Amino acid sequence: MAFSLKFRVRLNSLYTKLLLTFTLTVTLLIFGLSALLYRNYSTASLDNINRMNTSLLHQISFSVNYMDNMARKFMNTANVDPGIANLYLNPDDDNVMLSNGFRFLNLLVYTNDYVYSAYTVNLPKDRIISTEDGAFYSAANFYDPEVVQMIKRWDARHPLSMPVVRRIPKADSSTEFADVYTYIMPYQTTYGQHPTTALVVNVKASYLRELIASLKNKTGDNVSDVFVIDANGTVVNHALNGEFLKNARNEEYVRTVLASDQTSGSFKTTIADQPFNVTYVSSGSLKWKFISLTSYQSFLSPVDAVKSSTLIISTIVLLLGLLFSLLMSKSLYSPFRRLVDAVRLRSDELDRKQRDHRPKLKENWLKEIILGQKDVELGEFQSKKEELGIRTDLMRPLRIVLFRIDGYRSFLDRYHERDRRLLKFGIANIIDDISSAQYTGDVVDMDKDKLVLILESAGSEEAETDLVKLAQNIQHSVNEYLRFSLSVTIGKPVESRNSLGEVYSDTLALSMYRLITGHGSILTPSFLSSMRLNPPPFPEGKAKLLLDSLKLGRLDKTKKYYDEIVEGLLCTTYETVLSSMLHLMFMIRGSFPDVGDIGQSRLPNMFHSFLVNIYNYETIGEIHQTFEAIFTEIVSTSVTNKQNKRQIIVTRIKKMIEEQYRDSNLNLNLLAEAFQMSPIYLGRLFKESTGKSAVEYITEVRMARVKQLLDESSLSTKEILEQCGWEESNYFYVLFKKHFGIPLSQYRISRKKADDSGAQMEFE
Repeated sequence: MAFSLKFRVRLNSLYTKLLLTFTLTVTLLIFGLSALLYRNYSTASLDNINRMNTSLLHQISFSVNYMDNMARKFMNTANVDPGIANLYLNPDDDNVMLSNGFRFLNLLVYTNDYVYSAYTVNLPKDRIISTEDGAFYSAANFYDPEVVQMIKRWDARHPLSMPVVRRIPKADSSTEFADVYTYIMPYQTTYGQHPTTALVVNVKASYLRELIASLKNKTGDNVSDVFVIDANGTVVNHALNGEFLKNARNEEYVRTVLASDQTSGSFKTTIADQPFNVTYVSSGSLKWKFISLTSYQSFLSPVDAVKSSTLIISTIVLLLGLLFSLLMSKSLYSPFRRLVDAVRLRSDELDRKQRDHRPKLKENWLKEIILGQKDVELGEFQSKKEELGIRTDLMRPLRIVLFRIDGYRSFLDRYHERDRRLLKFGIANIIDDISSAQYTGDVVDMDKDKLVLILESAGSEEAETDLVKLAQNIQHSVNEYLRFSLSVTIGKPVESRNSLGEVYSDTLALSMYRLITGHGSILTPSFLSSMRLNPPPFPEGKAKLLLDSLKLGRLDKTKKYYDEIVEGLLCTTYETVLSSMLHLMFMIRGSFPDVGDIGQSRLPNMFHSFLVNIYNYETIGEIHQTFEAIFTEIVSTSVTNKQNKRQIIVTRIKKMIEEQYRDSNLNLNLLAEAFQMSPIYLGRLFKESTGKSAVEYITEVRMARVKQLLDESSLSTKEILEQCGWEESNYFYVLFKKHFGIPLSQYRISRKKADDSGAQMEFE
């Protein structure tokens, strides 16, 4: 045997030198190539994110310029209209003329979604008219005094730069404000004089904010923070309302962007000790800067995944290199292998003859004792102790320490049966090695996830403290060497071997409180003293609030009430916790009987899985994940149902409009009354679903019918309008021209010419 060992040492030394030399060379080559690949991937990812962000910012810049042009076109359109001119210049307060002008201005605002409101200001008449509420104001009591001061301070030689970024009060509230971009156009101002009349247009800042969000969703950019600043570093648009008008110049990267004379660019900066990539684009006309902030972590995550894949491939190549070196060295080892194997086989044969079945017999015998299935007399115990090698003296005071493998379902899924036996054997060896330094005892592998350490120990508090320290050492070692977590339960002192079964049952029941204390916990008999043995009543009130929040789709409120319910159960018994969770689950299932029957909903399987596995949950966190998944699925399914119902309502609204368009009283309020809904809610629902308001849709239906009657009948204009639910008025003629692009009179002439030409051709 000694001869064999000497040979093996010498041969292994030669083999090791050859193996290490080849492995070192391959390893250096692999990691050098991996570092080069990682660097190239990182550079490519950064270039790609810069291209994407620059393209997005250019689109936003173009949209802002388009918004600016539309706002100026709006003012030009308004100022050339004679009706609106009356709002400035009418000296007699003629209500008819003022009303006609206001209706046209209000129609312009209504038909341009990006406009929040418009004012006409006449300082000599001390008259301000706002489309926001349709009221007349004097300069002294106007709810937006800032714009009055801006007009009074107007210098024609150095006019204000438009637009002016502001936060203005709402007409109907002194505490609510709107974020706008204000354009001011003086009306017929002589050069060098202060204007006395002006048109003020407030463009919604939310229009640009929604545009930015739409472009981000379209491009799939969900990680970048996009915002806009002016030349002074003031935030003029941001996804968060609270950032509007914030001075961002104090940020170093903002100062860098403002100082740049490039139309676009990118650079790296650090914010809150985290690296960020800054991409910016400049707007020439408005002198605004469009900035995108992207965390390096967000776009380097795929690169890190590639790095991991590269390392795996490199490891495979390295293993192949090791295999190749093994084959190379095998020729050196081959001449002596047969001799070494012969010696080893002889040694193994001797070892097998010395082995017996004592460990398995010992474990089965102790398991029967612990479970209370065997009553042992003193004489029998002494014979079995010597025969099986039992170290524990069952005639002395004993203590049971129960170890349970945390995450046992994952343990079953990850390992085959043979591997599970080996791993449990390794855990048992660690327990035995550490405990034998202080105590005399034996480790017994019980069923499933349980191992029991039975040892000789007194029942004092000091002994229990020592056992807790022992358990902590075992937990640490098992986690360090085998990467497993153990939960430990220390049983009550055992005064008589006949009570081992009863104490083990109590210890097993105590271990179930791992549900509350979590993985890696250590439970002692004193733990039960902190429990409320009389179960408190189930919190029906909070459960009802939870169900109400779930019905409203308020996931955050639902989780809050759930956490409060669970918090109230943490000091109760294990049985109370499980029964309360079951009761809550049945309440949820009963409150949503139809949700799980819709589409591809996973709710039925989720409910069934919970009921089947309720007693297999190891921690309250696992139960929490199940409830959270069910909450999310219910809200998601409810949202889908709501969207379907909204589409049905919109279809019915369209049908009602197409059937009742002849009724001149048909309007949003009449539709809302028919559907028993709020006019505001119905109008918003219709516009969100169709992209146009109910009034616009009514107008389209009526205009289509007007055109049909003009083309196919010889009715007069008044008769046609009566059939289409309109009265003959200037407002109709304005709408006709806007809808078809030409005045009604010109349309009739063109139709008459077409009819005459057709008749002439038929006569010939």
